[in-house]
Amino acid sequence: MDHLHRHVALSRKGFLALGASGVATAAAGALGPAAALAAPQPPAPQGDDLGFLAFGSVGEGASRAFYREALATPRLFDAGERRRVAQALKAKREHIIRLSAAMGPDAVGPGDFEVDLPKSSFATRDKALALGAGLEQLLVGVYLTGAGYAADPGTRLLIARLLTVDGQLLGSLHAMAGQAVGQGPPNPMSTDDAGGALDKLITVPGSPGGR
Repeated sequence: MDHLHRHVALSRKGFLALGASGVATAAAGALGPAAALAAPQPPAPQGDDLGFLAFGSVGEGASRAFYREALATPRLFDAGERRRVAQALKAKREHIIRLSAAMGPDAVGPGDFEVDLPKSSFATRDKALALGAGLEQLLVGVYLTGAGYAADPGTRLLIARLLTVDGQLLGSLHAMAGQAVGQGPPNPMSTDDAGGALDKLITVPGSPGGR
């Protein structure tokens, strides 16, 4: 053990000479190849875990519809901002694919709901950014709760990864609106509370009020 400690430990001078990548390599070598190359645990949702994933799937779908409409609306954003929106749209597609794979036969299908975003929300730049940020806040809040309380470790890891990306997208929308990117730690939300807000933008075909 003493030999291992001497092998891995580096003085400040040694760290500066070796560089961060060298330190990572040394640490990986000390831990062994299994620890360095371990793959993320795949999701195996249990019980209420499916609620977090189902909300995520619907919420990501609504958010994807927002980015698609924002990109299609002329003169809403400049060229650089449109590139950000296009990247966000791509990320949303990837999120939905990951969530559907994790849910398996319980996945939310493309015909299970329809997104009905108010056209007035795209009349001005400020209104559009407020709508997009609101959707991202719902996702971040539920993902934060899921990352902490989902029963399955693989599901918690997936939700945490999605949380990281959507947190970045929320910060980007805040920046585009001229607001501070970091506005303090987000508040966790239950699927019931977030679902109540999302229901205003979602219709279920065949249900009362649906198509």
